[in-house]
Parts: sequence; C-alpha cells; structure tokens
Amino acid sequence: MKSNGGFFKSNWAYLLWFCFYFSFAVFVVYLFTSDIVISLVLTALIYSLCVGIALSPVGEVIVRIMEGARPIHTQDDKDYLLPIFEEVYEEAKKYTPSINQNIQLYITDSMAVNAFAVGRKTVAVTRGAIYAFSADELKGILGHELGHMANGDTKALLIQLVGNGFFSLIIFVLRLVMNIIQMLSNALSGKNVIIFVIAFVAFLSRLLIDASIFLFLFIGDVILALNSRYSEYLADEYAYLIGFGEDLKSALYVISKVSMPRKATLTERLKASHPYTSARIERLENMLTKTA
Repeated sequence: MKSNGGFFKSNWAYLLWFCFYFSFAVFVVYLFTSDIVISLVLTALIYSLCVGIALSPVGEVIVRIMEGARPIHTQDDKDYLLPIFEEVYEEAKKYTPSINQNIQLYITDSMAVNAFAVGRKTVAVTRGAIYAFSADELKGILGHELGHMANGDTKALLIQLVGNGFFSLIIFVLRLVMNIIQMLSNALSGKNVIIFVIAFVAFLSRLLIDASIFLFLFIGDVILALNSRYSEYLADEYAYLIGFGEDLKSALYVISKVSMPRKATLTERLKASHPYTSARIERLENMLTKTA
C-alpha cells in the first residue's frame, strides 16, 4: 500500500496501548480463572468479537449516527460536493491503489468548520466547512481526510476505542468488587478486628487502584495525543503528495482566521489531538517551497 505513513508508522501508540489493554484484560481474567491459557483464549475471543464489530459496516454505521453524518440529499449539494470529492478520491486511488474503493462522502449539519474520516469508507464534512471553504480548499481538506484513510488512522482509532471500552468495563468491575468488599467490611468492622483490617486494606486498595488508573490514563492520553498530532502531519503530507497541498494550506489559513484560540493549559496542550494550525501551515509551506 503506497502512502507516506502506513498503518504501523502512523499508529504505533494506538497499537502499543491496545496491546497493554489486552495484557491487562488477560491478567484480570486470570484472577478469576487461575488458568493462563483459558484467560488468553477467552480474552482473545472477546477482543476479536469487539474489534470485528467495530471494523464492520455495523460499527461504522453506529459511529456515523453518533457523529450525525448523513448521506447527501439535495441536488445542489450533490452537484457541488460530489465532483470535488471524486476529483480528490481519484488522485488518492492513483497514489494509493489499495485504498478502499468504496469510500463515500457524507455531510453533517453542524456549523463547526470541520471534516472527519471514520472506519474504512466514511468521509464527512460539516455544513460549516462547506460554507467556510472554497471548492479548492475543500479539496485540500478532503485530501487530508483520505490521508487518514490511506494510513489506517481511522481503523486504528476504532480499535483503540474498543480497547478503551474494554478497559473501562474491567475497571468498573474492579471498583464494584472493591466497593462491595468495603461496604461489607465497614458494616461488620465493629464486630471483629480481622474484618476491620480487611476493610482498611480494601480502602487502601481502592485508593491505589484509583491513583494508578489516573496516572496510567494521563500518560496514555499524552502518548496517544502525541501519536495523533504526528498522524495529522502525515495526513497533511498525503494531501500534498496527491496534489492538494496548496489547497490544504489555504484551508488551514481559513481555519486559523475563524478559530477562536484561547490560552491552553499545559495539560490541554499535552493532550491536544491536533498540532498548532500555524505549525501545520509552516510544514506545508516548506514542502511547497521545495517543489517550487
């Protein structure tokens, strides 16, 4: 598959974190089964089922519904948007022949200036983006989103969401068990010293679990955000490689004008999924200058 990034290069952190989630799930299942083989098989089956659903047309439809992405209905929208999309899509297929051959364009009625790609064959633009960008600028934006498709970013994100969901479920179960133990121990603590000790240990265990989860999720968010920002640069580069770098640069200038920036905290910057728009513009300008 010809692309500037590739699935592993563009999504190394998502895959690394998914492996951690899987290993953690195996460990938790092992606590209940006391058999490592059964734990591995059971966890693999559950994860395979969840990932299969997430990457299936059903999972993609669910995400589209959640994001409010719908088919293009009116003839005016079709006449304007579809030729723009097809032009960019044809260049993407020439550059990356193995890209999905059935990617469809959808629209959302949000007035936010945005576009996104989902799963294996969904690209969506907002009504706000249609109004804010010229036809050429939309081509640059769509080239960027098809870059995410070509690099497998959209599939990696769905896999990561499965890992997040499974991890959240496991944490919920662990906290529930600890709460039950603590409640029972508190109710009986006045009657037995051993029960009091159990209650105290349960309380400390819950504090330790909560602190560990907070620290782990913070570190994970920072690393995944770093990966996401890197993927954004690669998607920008993909738009440039298929011939829409100048258009994307112009669109990014529009975004920088219509956005309402505010001073972000250090934590917000560390967890930001996108680089500074100005940094993306600078990078594109450097690429365009080299080929001028």
